[in-house]
Amino acid sequence: MTYNMKELRLHTLRGDIQTCGMDGMNERGIRRLLELRYVNLNSDIAIDEFDRILDEEYGKVEAWRVSRNAK
Repeated sequence: MTYNMKELRLHTLRGDIQTCGMDGMNERGIRRLLELRYVNLNSDIAIDEFDRILDEEYGKVEAWRVSRNAK
């Protein structure tokens, strides 16, 4: 299986969001930390794509937090 650079960056973005969220950061903090790293002139990730992935992955983090606190 081969990946292009954009796919690898998107995969890394997803992992970074999950890691930050599991370390206790809120969505706003994650955005502040990662947006400039992933959405810039040298990147092929657009802001709308970043926003979509942040929403998806942060939703997973919130679900993980709920399930962890339910135990």
